[in-house]
Amino acid sequence: MLRQVTLRDGAIIAYHDVGSGLPLLLMHGFTGTARSHLGLLIDELSPDYRIIAPDLRGYGASRPPNRDFPPNFYQRDADDMAELLDMLRPEPVVVMGFSDGAESALLLAARHPDLVRGVVAWGVSGVISQAMVDAVQDWLPVSAWGEQRAAWRDEIIALHGREQLEPMIEGWVRAAEAILAAGGDICLRAASHIRCPVLLINGDGEKNNLPQDVQRLAAAIPNCQLVFVANSGHTIQEDQPAELMRLIRAFLAGM
Repeated sequence: MLRQVTLRDGAIIAYHDVGSGLPLLLMHGFTGTARSHLGLLIDELSPDYRIIAPDLRGYGASRPPNRDFPPNFYQRDADDMAELLDMLRPEPVVVMGFSDGAESALLLAARHPDLVRGVVAWGVSGVISQAMVDAVQDWLPVSAWGEQRAAWRDEIIALHGREQLEPMIEGWVRAAEAILAAGGDICLRAASHIRCPVLLINGDGEKNNLPQDVQRLAAAIPNCQLVFVANSGHTIQEDQPAELMRLIRAFLAGM
């Protein structure tokens, strides 16, 4: 059963809170929810750890309001999670994030170091690149989506409602354009402030988070291990789930 808190600005955050032991905060990615993106981790890790897995602001059960994408949405998600942790008051957490959630997980560690003891992040590069913006501009207009994107369209509608389909996609694209126009930084400049151990994981077939950007991000974090997973794209939890879980459990063993 999902629990719920209301943040100071009135936003609702719904979250799973299951298991006991070392607390793990799970942060999903764009157009997902805790369960749709990170259900594997919730199920596999809850017998041994306390899992705190929210639907981020505006996604899934964390509505109203519906999701929007101001250019600072990564920082906003990080600060939302800091506020959630302040309410729940667990001991410092290991944050695990995928895609957009991975960028915000690193920002959480940089901006709120007292709350975080470690980070596992995958599908992450620290920046919005020109190559990424070029790729996502092809998402527009949503009204032209054909069979190639039918499964993604249906998933967004099922998780967030039909009214969110076009605003969610267009909002992310416009935010990416604005971030690139401002220099492209998401969490790269903040990375040197991260004091906890970090494990960065990317698929070797990742298309939009460029390898050189991931390597630059890893080099900026003082205590960081970078692993490229073979035969995987962006969604390592789907492409190589056993290898992702092996890497996560090895990292947690050192906590």
